[in-house]
Amino acid sequence: MLPNLITGLRLLLLPPLFICLVLVDSSARWAALGLYLFAGLTDVLDGRIARATGQTSVFGAALDLLADRLLTLTAVLGLLAGGSMLPGPALAGMIIIGRGFVVSALERVWGDQLDITVNGLEKVKIALQFAGLGLMMAPWAPGFPTDADNHEVGGWLLIACAGVTLATLAIYIRRAVRIARRG
Repeated sequence: MLPNLITGLRLLLLPPLFICLVLVDSSARWAALGLYLFAGLTDVLDGRIARATGQTSVFGAALDLLADRLLTLTAVLGLLAGGSMLPGPALAGMIIIGRGFVVSALERVWGDQLDITVNGLEKVKIALQFAGLGLMMAPWAPGFPTDADNHEVGGWLLIACAGVTLATLAIYIRRAVRIARRG
């Protein structure tokens, strides 16, 4: 029960996150970054609490996946609407979002046979995505002289994430093709 409430809280953070990203003043951008980081924390907590208390469920896993994908979608669309994304990072964001839809479709057809787990490559993808979007949200970040600098680094991290995203997608598509040929 508690893990699903935490996941639900992440969903409730999405509208204010989007609004803060669309606004152009630095206080709204700091608020957006805070909401994004808090949403990331809820993503870590809900799964750990569910496993530690034996409260894992198909519904909880589906709700968590939905919340994760909507968080990414909200962040990318909010940055686009606020004018903070250049074409390269925007395309990278769309690749990351699109991959989520494709993987969901593959899972729907082949389920557990695909063996989609959070492995090392997935963790790299998640870290690049989180860091890239976070840097693009921040109006300024320590170690960067201007917000344009941290936004540029964030954009490159997001582009790197898109590369890893395509690699993971290729792995899952290859597995799906093998399963389809067998069955």
